[in-house]
Amino acid sequence: MVAPSTELHFVMFPLMAQGHIVPMVDIARILAEKGATVTIFATPLVANRFRPVISRAIEAKLKIQILELELQVAKVGLPEGCQSFEKLPSSDSSAKLFAAMDLLEQPAEDLVRKLSPPPDCIISDFLFPWTTDMARRFNIPRLVFHGPGCFWLVCMHAVFSSDKFKTIKLEEKFMLPGLPDQVEVTKLQITGTKEIKPEQMGFWVRATEAEKAAYGTVVHTFYELEPEYVKEYSKVKDTKVWCIGPVALSNKANLDIAERGNKAAINEHDCLKWLDEKEPGSVFYVCLGSITRLSTEQAIEIALGLESTNQPFLWFLRNKTQELEKWFSEVGFEERVKDRGLIVHGWAPQILILSHCAVGGFLTHCGWNSTLEGVSFGVPMVTWPHFADQFLNETFIVEILKIGVRIGVDIPELYGEEDKLEALVKKEDVKRAVECLMDKEDKEAKQRRKRARKLAEMAKRAMAEGGSSYVNEIEMVAPSTELHFVMFPLMAQGHIVPMVDIARILAEKGATVTIFATPLVANRFRPVISRAIEAKLKIQILELELQVAKVGLPEGCQSFEKLPSSDSSAKLFAAMDLLEQPAEDLVRKLSPPPDCIISDFLFPWTTDMARRFNIPRLVFHGPGCFWLVCMHAVFSSDKFKTIKLEEKFMLPGLPDQVEVTKLQITGTKEIKPEQMGFWVRATEAEKAAYGTVVHTFYELEPEYVKEYSKVKDTKVWCIGPVALSNKANLDIAERGNKAAINEHDCLKWLDEKEPGSVFYVCLGSITRLSTEQAIEIALGLESTNQPFLWFLRNKTQELEKWFSEVGFEERVKDRGLIVHGWAPQILILSHCAVGGFLTHCGWNSTLEGVSFGVPMVTWPHFADQFLNETFIVEILKIGVRIGVDIPELYGEEDKLEALVKKEDVKRAVECLMDKEDKEAKQRRKRARELAEMAKRAMAEGGSSYVNVSSLIQDITEFRNTQQLNHLHV
Repeated sequence: MVAPSTELHFVMFPLMAQGHIVPMVDIARILAEKGATVTIFATPLVANRFRPVISRAIEAKLKIQILELELQVAKVGLPEGCQSFEKLPSSDSSAKLFAAMDLLEQPAEDLVRKLSPPPDCIISDFLFPWTTDMARRFNIPRLVFHGPGCFWLVCMHAVFSSDKFKTIKLEEKFMLPGLPDQVEVTKLQITGTKEIKPEQMGFWVRATEAEKAAYGTVVHTFYELEPEYVKEYSKVKDTKVWCIGPVALSNKANLDIAERGNKAAINEHDCLKWLDEKEPGSVFYVCLGSITRLSTEQAIEIALGLESTNQPFLWFLRNKTQELEKWFSEVGFEERVKDRGLIVHGWAPQILILSHCAVGGFLTHCGWNSTLEGVSFGVPMVTWPHFADQFLNETFIVEILKIGVRIGVDIPELYGEEDKLEALVKKEDVKRAVECLMDKEDKEAKQRRKRARKLAEMAKRAMAEGGSSYVNEIEMVAPSTELHFVMFPLMAQGHIVPMVDIARILAEKGATVTIFATPLVANRFRPVISRAIEAKLKIQILELELQVAKVGLPEGCQSFEKLPSSDSSAKLFAAMDLLEQPAEDLVRKLSPPPDCIISDFLFPWTTDMARRFNIPRLVFHGPGCFWLVCMHAVFSSDKFKTIKLEEKFMLPGLPDQVEVTKLQITGTKEIKPEQMGFWVRATEAEKAAYGTVVHTFYELEPEYVKEYSKVKDTKVWCIGPVALSNKANLDIAERGNKAAINEHDCLKWLDEKEPGSVFYVCLGSITRLSTEQAIEIALGLESTNQPFLWFLRNKTQELEKWFSEVGFEERVKDRGLIVHGWAPQILILSHCAVGGFLTHCGWNSTLEGVSFGVPMVTWPHFADQFLNETFIVEILKIGVRIGVDIPELYGEEDKLEALVKKEDVKRAVECLMDKEDKEAKQRRKRARELAEMAKRAMAEGGSSYVNVSSLIQDITEFRNTQQLNHLHV
């Protein structure tokens, strides 16, 4: 047997800019070293640049690969070869590159779908907003990666959540609001550009919106560097934040250190040899990043400034123009400084240099990577920002960390515009800043060096085993402790409604939940699922199409309430059997894979499916434990077969004396052989299940909970009444379906009535009334003189005609409201005006009446409803019988064997609602007490609350045990 993989597969989309790619490649290797599989997607140019480091990782047995994605540069108007930001002709072209990045979505998804194993998580740059949608399609989390640190992130949030920013002039100084420190900046320094174009702002807004739906944020920083900003960012964004830097310190191999980000322009040996000859802390290192380009005029000023300091320097000059080469040659600059200056044209082996004891200062462009690398090796900095986040990073270096000296630039200089200099940094500026930083005697310079060394120690501790970043890395790659429940509710409202509530309860406890339903059911519950997703719950509903034509049902019969008659139920059971293979095919594609199936009793094939997936199946029953124990008592007794339909008999072995007829037990006049066969199969399948989830609460029926667990020898989790888990107004008003009356109108009508005065009538989602029966109810309600609210599901033409002819609605308009359609039942039962409830005794309605302390008039029709009536009236003693003993099946409402007359309605309602009668008062008191018990059961620490936690813990332990067993096979 093969052990299920506990390793995660991360898919990474780094931005095509060195400052973003370099740390993400380091992060990829860190994750792989912790046991994860990592796939990086990059353009061919970027992929080729990083192929050597990836190859070395693969040689070291790390599961890491880099796959190519071709940018359609021609399609967006970019020249061939523009596959990264440093290849752009100017910063103006960046919008085109963003457009090309958008075109990567489909080819990227096509490649991701072919990955094996499938991905468990996407880590993508903030500027790949479409990866949020992709992650949603794969049902996996997206983590956002930001190039800069938390100081910059908090500053940007402070700015863009303030209306004041729009009115500020470009060079006007202002104080950033709500920061842990006093930070004064200009608008130019915040944006890092002179103008934000509409298309760039549009892209930024899209990326910000996509980020809101992401699972969390990975930040290249370490907690100790900016603790207040890490906490503030997590708070203002309400998101998980993993600080996992500085990743430069993860590079241990010499080649990885020397060639980090690109092949160095000087070999490791020559670089180290030159540095080894210099005094500790004497060398001033100059490198302005991978994108910054210098005009000839500016490069000359730097050269003369460095020369004038008499300080040893190592200068990496990225773009050496012909004019500059000519100047170097004409004045003999390199010859003049050869004893103390080394000028290299190209990519710097920056970690190698900064980590060398000879380096005492660093002239940086303040890119976040370079900033963190300076910090990591305790090197104070001269700051020369150019664009983007660099000005805020400068503020962080100089004002927050206090390890830097400004060179004095306040105006962004964008790449491609280096010859349009608005502010030339003169040689005197260079000389002043370098000498200020490198001064051996100056007290402030000494303090900067001391602080820099302390930060370097913090950085090393953060990345070392047990450090803050190390712990965050472990947390990221640890196999998920969250469970994935797959749910199969029966296609009947009384079963679906509580299972959707249970799904949301499990998701609120951190689980992932997938509900399978027919399209009709899925559409009905899509609004509540959407609201759950908006609340960051990991819950989804997937559709399974019933093959109704194949079993002889008319089109659209996707739930029990859509059946033409109860006789058709056997055909619907046959269609449910045909769901097994398509359901399994979908379950196999789920990511993460399921840990547990919770399915209705009437899906017996889910036991076999659970066995094939090697996960537990929990059985869900619509009714409560009283019904379950009664049914067990009946079907485990031979006596039942010989009893006549209407003969009364005592159920054996129950905690209470319960006398019933065979009609009331079965809830039907005849059990057909195919129905009995299906029941037997379901009962056999239940025996192999791991346990049972029951929609009840222990305090409601304690003896029956214990008895059911005992006779079935199974684990039982009572986790109701789940109606009480609905807190949001829309979830309460639209529970199960869109109500036929809006919340406001319903409450307004109820608010006008006296407390406890309204009698509420609702006979469930399947029960249909004949015209004759509806008229009797109408006349019975009218004769009581009691305010009533009647939800009438099927209003026939004949009934409408009668209503019109006798002016019924006009006659009762002062005290009666008749609504045709779905009732917002929780909203109604929870209202203080409601004092009684005429119910069909479906278990959902029974529990909802109990939950809100409303006594009931009981009118069962079929199935479990007669036993539920017995429970309400005889066990709980909170109900009055209307007097029906013979099942009336849906589709047979016009073949009435027992018409409930208006006198029966009047008698039962008046008996229940009587304000003076001692027995009626006792019923109300017991109902109120049960409601208090129900609320306590669902509250934190209550029996049902504890049972949900226990269920999650039990399934977690089952999963962990299975994984350990497999590892030893």
